[in-house]
Amino acid sequence: MHVPTLPSGTHPIGNYRVQPAPPDYRLQVQCAGQWHAVTPHPGEDTRTLITLLQSPYCAVQDGWITGARSPLG
Repeated sequence: MHVPTLPSGTHPIGNYRVQPAPPDYRLQVQCAGQWHAVTPHPGEDTRTLITLLQSPYCAVQDGWITGARSPLG
C-alpha cells in the first residue's frame, strides 16, 4: 500500500483509521499528527494491511507502508 502524500524518508505511523467505502474500505494513517490517505494497488488485500498496521513498529518508508520487528532508528 502506498502513501503518496508523505515525503521521502521514514515516518512512524502513530495511528490509523478505516472507513467503509463499499465494496472495500478507505484507509488513512497518521504520521506526525497529520492524516494521510493510503492508496491501495490492484490485488492488495485491505485486511492484510490492517494486520500490519496493528504491529508495534509499522512505518511509512519512502512512501510505502512497512513493518519491522524492532523500532526504526
